[in-house]
Amino acid sequence: MKNFKKVLTGILTTAMMVGCFSVGNLLAVVKDPNEPNDDWDKAVELKKGELVLGEIGDYDTYMAAGQKVDEDWYKFKVEKGKKYKICVTGKAGRFKPTTMLIYLYTSEAEAKKKSAAGKLTYHSGAYDCINYGTDGMDTNNRDWYEFTAPSTNTCYIRIHNYFLNPGMKSTVIDTTFYTISIDGMYKDVKNFKDFWYDPTYYLAGLGVVKGYDNGTKFKPDNDCTRAQMVTFLWRLKGSPKPKTKSTKFTDIKKSDYYYNAVLWAVENGITTGTSKTTFGPAGVCTRGQTVTFLWRMAGKPSVGNAKCKFSDVKKGAYYYDAVIWASKQKIVAGYKDGTFQPDNKCARRQMVTFLYKYDKYINGKG
Repeated sequence: MKNFKKVLTGILTTAMMVGCFSVGNLLAVVKDPNEPNDDWDKAVELKKGELVLGEIGDYDTYMAAGQKVDEDWYKFKVEKGKKYKICVTGKAGRFKPTTMLIYLYTSEAEAKKKSAAGKLTYHSGAYDCINYGTDGMDTNNRDWYEFTAPSTNTCYIRIHNYFLNPGMKSTVIDTTFYTISIDGMYKDVKNFKDFWYDPTYYLAGLGVVKGYDNGTKFKPDNDCTRAQMVTFLWRLKGSPKPKTKSTKFTDIKKSDYYYNAVLWAVENGITTGTSKTTFGPAGVCTRGQTVTFLWRMAGKPSVGNAKCKFSDVKKGAYYYDAVIWASKQKIVAGYKDGTFQPDNKCARRQMVTFLYKYDKYINGKG
């Protein structure tokens, strides 16, 4: 590490939206959950291991609109000689013509000086530039950058976007959504080419999923239980307080983490349980059950006389309309052999992908 003042450049597709927000060209509706954090003295504090969801507008679009260029600032405390990882995750398809620049300042004095400079391109000479492209931030298929703190201090991170080709205008979107943390990546979700990579970090940033082993592992291959599934749906809805205070199910109790989620799910017709008196919290969610939960949460939209394209989804099955709806909404794609495999167990990697797409295509956020 010759110079601790690094500029980390990240090619992140701007198609990722908070939940995936569909912003279009309406800059006025761009909202960052951490705003205002557009200068060093408004920096959001990052706590080690916590994941923060952020949103940034792209440079060229903001300039063309005559608006102040959007920046996001963060800060975190460091101890001299210790190593820290700046972890940034975004959309896996990194070929959009947008670059996200990440500046690291190792003291408040540096942050003040650089924020006053007003330059929003990375500097030659004074900075080392790290390519954050198709191979990840540190050219090794990873989305983190490690550095050793030169002193015990507060470090600052400044983020903004700009187009790789000057003058190029976005006709699709004008924001990038990302997660940022200090030492906050899951140990078992590191390859941004995996289809569940972005959904996992997106939902973790929203607080919908929290992982295992003190948040250090996600365990994408584990089966998703019914208790987990209703809890994730409930959190995606903002963890609303249920109206009822008790339940007919004898296999759940008030101390269970999913208790309120189950009450809410029953109230809203999302689940009826495995019997009149049992919910079956430890039971594994099947793919058919998962899309049915999502369909019910969406209000059971009619599919009319549409026919299901999957050969193993027969009319009369409880999930028939749900699968047709989910397929039309691009939430599910099925398998290459033309099947949906509704009775297969739903793995956690599949679950987060379904939820991510639901938030994108149904809620218009992701």
